[in-house]
Amino acid sequence: MTQSLFNLTVRYQSQLERWMATIYDTLHPSQTEDEELVRRAAFIVRNGAIKVTNYDPYNHRIDGVVQDVVPVQVRLLITEEASFCSCPADEFCRHRLAVIFSLYQQKSSLSDWLQQWRLKKTEQLSLLANERTPESWKTVVEATFHAVSADANWKERYRIEYSIQNIQQRIKKFTPFEREWQPLYRLFTSTVLLRILLTQIEENELFHLRTTIQSEIENIQHEMQSLANKPRLFAADPFYDSLAKQIREIAQNTNGLFALRFQLVRLFWEHLFTEKKMRENEMAFFETNRSDSSLYLALFYVLLQKKDSLEILVEDINSSQLVEWIYVAKLAESLNDQDSLQILLTAIRPFIHEFVNSSFSPWNRSQIISQLYGLYKQIEMPDDQREELFWQFGSFGLRAYSDFLIDQQRFDDWVALHHRFSSTLDYAESCGMKTVIQESPESTLPLYHVLAIKEVRERNRHSYKQAVRIWKKMKAASKKSGKVDYWNSYVQEIQSKYKRLRALQEEIQKGNLSL
Repeated sequence: MTQSLFNLTVRYQSQLERWMATIYDTLHPSQTEDEELVRRAAFIVRNGAIKVTNYDPYNHRIDGVVQDVVPVQVRLLITEEASFCSCPADEFCRHRLAVIFSLYQQKSSLSDWLQQWRLKKTEQLSLLANERTPESWKTVVEATFHAVSADANWKERYRIEYSIQNIQQRIKKFTPFEREWQPLYRLFTSTVLLRILLTQIEENELFHLRTTIQSEIENIQHEMQSLANKPRLFAADPFYDSLAKQIREIAQNTNGLFALRFQLVRLFWEHLFTEKKMRENEMAFFETNRSDSSLYLALFYVLLQKKDSLEILVEDINSSQLVEWIYVAKLAESLNDQDSLQILLTAIRPFIHEFVNSSFSPWNRSQIISQLYGLYKQIEMPDDQREELFWQFGSFGLRAYSDFLIDQQRFDDWVALHHRFSSTLDYAESCGMKTVIQESPESTLPLYHVLAIKEVRERNRHSYKQAVRIWKKMKAASKKSGKVDYWNSYVQEIQSKYKRLRALQEEIQKGNLSL
């Protein structure tokens, strides 16, 4: 049958080429329906699902069967460029196109034809990209996205990141030649792509894209910095207006990944959209159209210093979005807006214990507490509330509480705190022990004693050496505080108590501990 197909193709080569030219001109890859039609027809051909069942040379008629979900009958009238199919489709269907493709590829390259046909989209998109209008650039991104997402499997977990990289690479090909337009093109197209991903993909599918989206947001931030260092093009104003609409759509969407959506929104309104009037208009919009979070309004209230409105708004604060509320507080700090900072931190304080003890890994917990303490140091708080704050931090707030006690010159309490939490010498030193020794060396003596005895109880030479190292520090503190007699008496007591530990006695002698 292959030879028979070849002979048919040879006989009707000119008619088939005209028919393929008509298909080439009629269908366009930028149309989703046409792209899908051609893709499915080519898939049928590749799978060898076509069988010619009859040929009438007098009427130039070819009959065939296409093995699809169910077998369908196809008839071609070659000289008339007419076709019929038993499937329910009213218009030109994939089955008719597949039979034409099957005949054509007997003597010509179907792959070359498909590649040339798809280049029509590239040429059109290139023309669109060169138009320098927001609508054209949006069309470039949307058409590229639809071309890749036409594959039913593109969102599979093992393929989705590759698919997005493919989209990004295709969009990159249309970057304007002029260097002054390139940062705006990258920023604009990246934002449109993120808007499509964040608003059109289901939440459970978005979860697998968290890292990819975060990386894209970082790229957007980099492009913002590039734009900030260059004069703004007058012709770029429509693009900025369009970007504001894209960001608004992202903010209003409730499809998940709120933290990333908020991060993107705040980047634009903090760094790119800096005109007061523009911010006021957007604030008015969000006041009229409340989204799934009060954070967007809080962002504008801080940027525009609407303190009274902010004070009412913070009544909606809860622990689920505290990371974002803390960012808004950092924004107030960066603007030297002490009133807004006071309002925000006062509202956040009741939720801190739940927040720091359930939302982070131990490493991240220490970091977030350090950031929080840096903010709370800048506002006025009664000492009892400040101490309560440190107890809310828990053991991960030890460093912050240590700083507070040193600032208050409560050195005995500092020592008691580190004794209570069994701090190591290295950790205690990282929490300001050097300052405590400088200001109140006698306060450190009990802590040094506890740390040294803990090493002695390990009963090995390495630990004995560590104990002597600690005692040397204790010796310096005793000398600084004028407690020479106390120290010498202490050393004699240690030697007497542990006289049976020969290795320890040797290390004490080597250490020359007496004053």
